[in-house]
Amino acid sequence: MNGWPNGTSRYTGEQGASAISTEAGSSDDSAEPPDEPLGAVRIARRVLRTVVEQAALGVPGVAGMASPRPGWRQVRNRALPQHGVALAVQGERVSVDLYLIVEPGASFAAVGMAVQEAVGAALEHILGMTAGEIDVYIQDVS
Repeated sequence: MNGWPNGTSRYTGEQGASAISTEAGSSDDSAEPPDEPLGAVRIARRVLRTVVEQAALGVPGVAGMASPRPGWRQVRNRALPQHGVALAVQGERVSVDLYLIVEPGASFAAVGMAVQEAVGAALEHILGMTAGEIDVYIQDVS
């Protein structure tokens, strides 16, 4: 696949504008992108988990993600957490359980709410999915 003039596989408009030309006198009104969908975009569960995990770890006060311990059971028909994240995907809606390790002295309630906001924003803005429930469980203090 050939790249665009800016060296990437995406065209940004400004950097490669001189590379796109039209013949004098030709008017092409079809420069607009088609309204028809080009196909489906599928996001792997591993990618969802990574985006959620990184959003949570970016919140001040979060020291890490809790690892599953023997005896953890499946909650509300969700898979056991991997890397401290359990997901339930229903169409475009994602519900999340997060198991966190919080830094000493941090307000658990403030950290929990900040994590919910960060994860919800990541799901909606990065992945284009709707955030369902985002449940935060503080498992430990490091």
